[in-house]
Amino acid sequence: MWNNQSDTPAKPGRYGLIKRIVVFAVVVVAVCSAVGLFLFQESLNFDALRRWVKYFNIRDEGTEDLYLFDAHNSNRYGSAGSGLAVASVGGLAYYQDNGTERFTLQNQLSLPQLLTAGKMMLAYDAGGTVLLAADTNGERVRLTTEQPILDADLASNGSFCFASSLSGYKSVLTVYNSSATLAYRWLSSTTYMPTCAISEKGTMLAAIGLGASGGAFESSVYFFRTDSENILSTASLGNSLIYDLYFVDADTVCALGETAAYLVRSDGTLEGEFAYPEPYLKDYDTGGNGFLTLAVNMYRAGNRNSLVTMDDQGREIATLYLGEEILDLSAAGSYIAVLTADRLTIYTDNLEVYAETVDISAATSVLMREDGSVLLLGGGKGWLYLP
Repeated sequence: MWNNQSDTPAKPGRYGLIKRIVVFAVVVVAVCSAVGLFLFQESLNFDALRRWVKYFNIRDEGTEDLYLFDAHNSNRYGSAGSGLAVASVGGLAYYQDNGTERFTLQNQLSLPQLLTAGKMMLAYDAGGTVLLAADTNGERVRLTTEQPILDADLASNGSFCFASSLSGYKSVLTVYNSSATLAYRWLSSTTYMPTCAISEKGTMLAAIGLGASGGAFESSVYFFRTDSENILSTASLGNSLIYDLYFVDADTVCALGETAAYLVRSDGTLEGEFAYPEPYLKDYDTGGNGFLTLAVNMYRAGNRNSLVTMDDQGREIATLYLGEEILDLSAAGSYIAVLTADRLTIYTDNLEVYAETVDISAATSVLMREDGSVLLLGGGKGWLYLP
């Protein structure tokens, strides 16, 4: 009987050889691609690819009048999620990224102010008693306070704080947690605290206190834990006039003064002080990823503006003299949008020009987006600029 089986091992055929060549080629391409990305990552514009994919349909349909809303000089704008939040004298409205109005919370706001963080938005009436907080899906909480609201701050998890006054007290600091319930309240009978900030998780509260030392004006930073009834720490900032306060990380705040910025830790340690290269702060934006954007001027009035970027350690990244009036500025991701009378310029955080256009129509405000696109706003409409 014949046996058709053989003990001789089969020789690899042409298919096996081709398979090995293909695998080898794939490995070589993968390695070369990884090396190329590492070596040339600064020159590759990944954000341009992101914009091309994200706004593919919008490019075909055009970007004129993407958003339509009531025009008013007191309108305030912010990015929430991928859409647009607008605080106006009539309340708070949110528009989806295709321009469709998602919801409106109607309430009279004589002097509207707007804060956005992640998918959260908070509008309040500065000097009034109304506060509206919502996420991109709709209303979360509507508050009417006993006394005028002086300042507020918002975290991306939905926690927020506000400073107000109350009969018999100089200041009241109030915190609502991410569940929109009252979490903390501090009543100050001795110190005015008109400016406040909330940490990202809502566990830490900071405020600027105004007082006197040795007969001279003094500003101080106060820290509180929202699970404690005691002041955690204080730090004196001397006679600096402080405009704003925000958390850089979980336990460090940046206090923006008229002539300098201060980094203060929650244990009361002054981590750093950044004196502006020109004496007066004219505008600023805290939305950059790991950096602060400042517009400073040699004089209290005038157009000798310079741009300055500062990192989270209080060190200067770059300075650029503009010598013209800045109508608005906005920072997000690694970019800064600067609107002047005749153009929109997008800078990187080291103040190199990324893109520029003179097609600004009647824009009076800008919103920078992390992908490098810019939303121009004015005259009751908003439209995209895509570099």
